[in-house]
Amino acid sequence: MLLPIRTLLSVIVSLSSGLWLNVALADETPTAKPQYCPARIAELNDRDKEIAKVAWQYFENNIQSETGLVNAVDNYPSTTMWDVGSSLAAFIAAEKLGLIPRDRFDRMTGHLLNTLENLDLFNGEAPNKVYNTQTGEKVDYRNKPSERGIGVSTLDLGRLVSWLNVLSCLHPQHQDKVRKVLESWNFCRLLEHNEMYGLKLDDKTGGVEIQQEGRLGYEQYAGKAFQQLGFDMSLSARYHNQYATKAEVSGVELLVDSRDASTLGAHNYVVSESYAMDALEHGIDDENKPLLENIYKVQQRRWEQSGTVTAVSEDNLDRKPYFVYNTIFSDDISWAAITDKGEDMSDMRSLSVKAAFSMAYLFPDREYSKVLRDAVMDARNPKGGWYSGIYEDSAKGFNKATTANTNGVVLSAFLHKLYGPLNQQCDKCGKGASLSDEFLKFNQDKKACLAKLKTASPYSP
Repeated sequence: MLLPIRTLLSVIVSLSSGLWLNVALADETPTAKPQYCPARIAELNDRDKEIAKVAWQYFENNIQSETGLVNAVDNYPSTTMWDVGSSLAAFIAAEKLGLIPRDRFDRMTGHLLNTLENLDLFNGEAPNKVYNTQTGEKVDYRNKPSERGIGVSTLDLGRLVSWLNVLSCLHPQHQDKVRKVLESWNFCRLLEHNEMYGLKLDDKTGGVEIQQEGRLGYEQYAGKAFQQLGFDMSLSARYHNQYATKAEVSGVELLVDSRDASTLGAHNYVVSESYAMDALEHGIDDENKPLLENIYKVQQRRWEQSGTVTAVSEDNLDRKPYFVYNTIFSDDISWAAITDKGEDMSDMRSLSVKAAFSMAYLFPDREYSKVLRDAVMDARNPKGGWYSGIYEDSAKGFNKATTANTNGVVLSAFLHKLYGPLNQQCDKCGKGASLSDEFLKFNQDKKACLAKLKTASPYSP
């Protein structure tokens, strides 16, 4: 029998015990607030919002309505998978920072994911290194159409995977589409022996070369992203592996990569960006904490010794050779500034905007962080976005190259301020991108996996 409503609003007599229960008092019991996971741990101040708004304008200016892709460099219709990852980071940050509404975020992200799912893959395996942002076609580095493509950068894919994981965690309505994107790729030649391998088209023979990718820093950042998908990356995701050795720069001990560029063809750049992104996205642990601390410390030390504000990284340039690695250490040289071919570019050394902001927000209470932040606050493109940097040669002024990566890193620093390292937090919440057991098993069966490829190169287990 149901009690009359008025009875529930009065005092109820318990016949069995004679105890009195005051319902009015029970109604006053505080209601628990909804628990969100990941939960916000901080809010942005007015300065943060101003910096973020400038960064977001780059993406407003450079998104392509035909594909949902964003130009990697201002007003130039080309992108890499690394820059797609930076763009996705920006989309996620813009929604969480209140720069765009949720419905627009969902439309933009859905459009981008649909393009990624339907990309013409290199050799039927994985995304080509470069695509035209207006057409979605495979191109070469000159943005010329390339029927076969030029290869696959697994390192670049690692950045995209990191943000696809965050997307699936924070916006599970996109999780199924993320899985379709990831499962459209064939990983069997990309992730081998607990390491990453890229693919390169040999122009002379028409064959596909397999090349190990990643050096200490970037290798661990990307390796951790693939590890979250369920792949064994126990070598690439670990800093203290068999390739690690030590070097001293400006009196600070650093961990560096011992692999020889003269024989293996890949340089061992030590820069701010990879360590900062690892901390911002994957979190700080016992292994990377002292490494990040020394990356910060050695650059502060150079400022103290020379008076030159220092935060170095790889960056696009607004003049030839258009891309330079400004390093803390590379190929046994301290503070080397070089091209990917090892050519000296010391006259192009610059203070990197993305490195300055990311280090400043990772170490917010330190005096040098204020120096870094103040030094780059004027390095903004009047049309929107942050410039890549400021040349150390004052006669050159700003490095006015304006890119998706610089502005994506800046926005991701504010996501970190709001939530902490999102891949780490999402893992604790049991959320993120996932692959089916069947897909993982297939990619570990080399015979079946290679049989699916269009032109499989010789494989040695």
